[in-house]
Amino acid sequence: MNIVKQIITLAETNNLSPRFRFFLINLSGLAIDLGVFGLLHSQDFSLSLVHIASFLIASGIGFFLNSRWSFKNTLTENKAYRFLQFIIVTLLVLFLRGGILASLLQFFDSSPWLAIVICVFASFVFNCIGNAGYVFPQQTNYIQPEAKWYYFTIGIIIYTILLRLFYLGSPELFFEEAYYWNYTKHLDIGYLDHPPMVAWIIWLFTKLMGNIEFAVRFGAFTCWLIAAYFSYKLTSHIYGKPVAHRAILLIGILPFYFAVGLVMTPDAPLIACWSAALYFLYRALIDERRAAWLGVGITIGLGLLSKYTIILLGPAVLLFILMDRHSRKWLLKPEPYLAAIIAVILFSPVILWNAEHEWASFAYQGSSRLAGHSNFSFPELIGSIIFLITPTGFLSVIVILLYKKAFLSKHASLSVNGTERGYKLLITLTLFPVAVFTGLSLFREIKFHWTGPCWLGIVPCVAVVVMHNVRLSTHKLFEFNQRAWPATIIICLLCYGTFLHYLELGFPGIPYPQRFHLLGWEGFGREIETIVNEFEHDTGEKLLVVGMDRNRIASGLAFYWTKTIERSTDAVTQDPILQTSGPHLFGMNSLMYKYWFPSKDQNNKSMLLISSNISTLTSDNVRLHVQHVGDIKEIKIFKNGKQAGHYYYCLVRGYQSEIPAGNAPEIQTID
Repeated sequence: MNIVKQIITLAETNNLSPRFRFFLINLSGLAIDLGVFGLLHSQDFSLSLVHIASFLIASGIGFFLNSRWSFKNTLTENKAYRFLQFIIVTLLVLFLRGGILASLLQFFDSSPWLAIVICVFASFVFNCIGNAGYVFPQQTNYIQPEAKWYYFTIGIIIYTILLRLFYLGSPELFFEEAYYWNYTKHLDIGYLDHPPMVAWIIWLFTKLMGNIEFAVRFGAFTCWLIAAYFSYKLTSHIYGKPVAHRAILLIGILPFYFAVGLVMTPDAPLIACWSAALYFLYRALIDERRAAWLGVGITIGLGLLSKYTIILLGPAVLLFILMDRHSRKWLLKPEPYLAAIIAVILFSPVILWNAEHEWASFAYQGSSRLAGHSNFSFPELIGSIIFLITPTGFLSVIVILLYKKAFLSKHASLSVNGTERGYKLLITLTLFPVAVFTGLSLFREIKFHWTGPCWLGIVPCVAVVVMHNVRLSTHKLFEFNQRAWPATIIICLLCYGTFLHYLELGFPGIPYPQRFHLLGWEGFGREIETIVNEFEHDTGEKLLVVGMDRNRIASGLAFYWTKTIERSTDAVTQDPILQTSGPHLFGMNSLMYKYWFPSKDQNNKSMLLISSNISTLTSDNVRLHVQHVGDIKEIKIFKNGKQAGHYYYCLVRGYQSEIPAGNAPEIQTID
């Protein structure tokens, strides 16, 4: 407290400039932060409580002193508005600090205090930048509104990049990421439920960095950078750099694209290829660059290796060519057909895999999705779109289409290389795929994320709407939509930061949801290793671990059991990849596990069955396939000292893939 008193005395001295007072007060805040952190940490409070409390106390004191002394005579804005700005900046820095702290604690596992000191100094820098730029900005009257928006846009882009990077390797994997990591351990040119690109990317980075979460997810971040780059190039080519900066902003903050840049799924390489394909299609069809068709063929071919959805761009392009008389000449030229040939050649590994596996993947993604019970999911489709691109983004799409003339008039004045034909091309490439999913939603279930890549086509147009210095229309709906974007951007960032901080460090007094992705599975992997070790030591027999849901338990355990073994200093004989299978052994659906672990090859084996409920372990599907079922026991999973789930397990012996005729139970499908 003596330091604070000395700083106050200095701050009241008329000889010190406001900026120098600001620096001294924030420097004292750093000392307070470290002091409170050390005091609370020594009392064995949770890490989450310690880091949140120390930062909020230091930030609150700094705000009070800066408002009371540093800028007492220069502040003219509404005090409530300034306090709201302070709260927003403080929370954003807090969430970024949480990611830094979690990442450093993993890196400096043996020296936690070194990680804490680095984290506090890093948050001090970010807090100074945030407060100087947005809470206590000086001489703002001399800055043009466009310049303010430029700095705001660049700041948000940098923040979204840092937020992803700092949380890329700290939270546990999602079930889907663990499943795709298992792809890499059975590397192939095709898989049942997806093409192989996601596996190839994860394989590359795990080879370079090891089997860690950061390596699994780094490919997603790389793909996001590629998508942002091509969205920038396309928007810059049409509207110029100021609008292009807004395009990167949208790619950074819209929920679908933020998530895809953080979580490694087939959608990550898909959006990279989709964004690149849009750029090359614009160059080919609007700018009439013949060489651009080569880029079209390559990007769509690579996109097909990522996810089949990109095939929808093909008929969308054909529709535009038929509608646009200037583009019909391409029907008689070789370039589009060469592009199609290049795409097919790149896609040929998947065709070959399907030919060798009775066209299983094409059937799974095609006829099997169209077959089955009718399900009207149109309301869910609309809800998913609003979630994926935010209500404000959805409204932007509506006003762009609804007030086409007003938009096109401003479109013409802003365009660098854009035309009305270019606008129609982007709208066609966006709405045709969306229309296909809309039609399917009338009688089949639609996955909530399917339309995500489609909106890349309209991002350049929405970026125009985001620009506040551009008056697109006098209509109130248009004006309301423009005014809503700043609040939408901030709310999105706060939601992302809250969610990521909650996943990794949690919040005091708030429990974790039960069995939510792979929370706490580091410890789960260790417990399974202990059980398997004891069994193999006592019997001399290998034990097969079977996750009794579709693929989640098996995939998660394979990854975290592998991490446990790689970190172990003891000699181990287990190979989790070869010892972790799915419930197809008991007549259920387990996707690729039925290919990796053929049922007949498991005959007479002993197994450790793991499930989230007891009924699965006691079902006829299990009883009729084994000679002996052991006692059912429970494993509890904890994250940051809070229970995050529980699972049940039992040992079974004498597995047989075939059961007597007439005794076969009804096949179950577990999602």
